Amino acid sequence: MPATRKTPENVPGTGDPDRKRVLNVLAQRRYRQRRREKMAALEAQNKGRCVELVSEESAQCAPGLTATWSDSSLEDPIAETNNAQQIHTFGLPMVDFGGDLLDMQLLEDFNNSCSPSSQSSSSDAITHSNPIQTTTPPPNLTFPLTADGAQLDIPVLSAMRAAMNISTALGLADIVWDPNYMHTFPTSTPLDNLPPNLHPTPAQLTIPHHPFLDALPWPSIREKLICMLAMPSGLRPPVARDDEPGSMGQGLAVLQLTTHLDDYRDGIRVHGNMVGWGDSSEMVEEAWEIGECFFRNWWWCIDEGAVRITNMRRRERGLRPLRMKG
Repeated sequence: MPATRKTPENVPGTGDPDRKRVLNVLAQRRYRQRRREKMAALEAQNKGRCVELVSEESAQCAPGLTATWSDSSLEDPIAETNNAQQIHTFGLPMVDFGGDLLDMQLLEDFNNSCSPSSQSSSSDAITHSNPIQTTTPPPNLTFPLTADGAQLDIPVLSAMRAAMNISTALGLADIVWDPNYMHTFPTSTPLDNLPPNLHPTPAQLTIPHHPFLDALPWPSIREKLICMLAMPSGLRPPVARDDEPGSMGQGLAVLQLTTHLDDYRDGIRVHGNMVGWGDSSEMVEEAWEIGECFFRNWWWCIDEGAVRITNMRRRERGLRPLRMKG
C-alpha cells in the first residue's frame, strides 16, 4: 500500500505518538523548499552579473561588436540558452549548484560574482571572489607595548643607567669601559652639583685604580676596594686576585666585581631617579641596594650602612635579610 504523503491536513492530533515524527517531516520539507528558492534566486543574480561582465568585455575587446541584453530575455528559455552559449564563448562557465549539496545559508555573507577567466581549465567551475582589498601595512610598534609595560621593573637596567649617569657626571664615561685603565681621581672634576657621597676619598686622590670604582655610590666601599686592589695579587682575597701571584693589575678583579654587582638573579637595585632629591636621587647611597651575590663574595669591603639599607628594601618586597649562605 503506497505511503500517504504528509500534509498539514494529515498531521495526527495531540497525543498521537506519530505527531512528532510527522511534524519533523514537514519541517524538513519546508527547509528544503526555502533552500531551493534561495539557490534559484542566487543563480539568477549571478547569471545577471555574468551577463553584465560579458557585455563590458565584448565592448572593450571588439568595439564594433555590441550585445544588448534585456530583462525579458532572461525570462525566455530560448534566450537563456543563447546567453549561456555566448557566455561560454567568452570563457565564462555556467553557474550550476548541483541540487541540495550546498547549504546557501553559509554563503549569505559572501559577495558572489563571476569574473572572466583568461585560461582554460579541464573542469568548468565558477570563481567566487571578494572585491580586491588593499593590504594595509602593520602599525608602527611603540614601546612599551602594553599599558603596564612602563611599570615592569628591570633591576639590571636601572642600575646600569644610574652607574652611567654617575660616570658621566664625574667625567669618566669615556674611560670606564677599559678594564686595564688606571688613574687617580682628577682634581679638576667639578663637585658642586654632586652629593657628598660621590666626593673623592683620600685613596681615590692618591692611589691609581680603575675608574669604575669611582662610580660606586658608597665612599667606604670605594676606599676599601682601592686599598685592597693596590696590594699584590697574592695578598688579596681570592675573588679579587689576578692571574699572576705578584701582578699589580686590576683588570680581572674589576671584571669579577662588575659580574657580581650585576648578577641577573640578585644583583644591585636602584630605588631613585635623576629628578629626585635627597633619598629619592639615584646618586645617593640610600637609593642603592646590594645583592646577595656581591655580599657573599665581597663582604670584607661592605659597611654596616649598606647592609642595613639593603635589608630594609628587601623587607619591603617580602624577602629575607642578606645571608652569607644560601
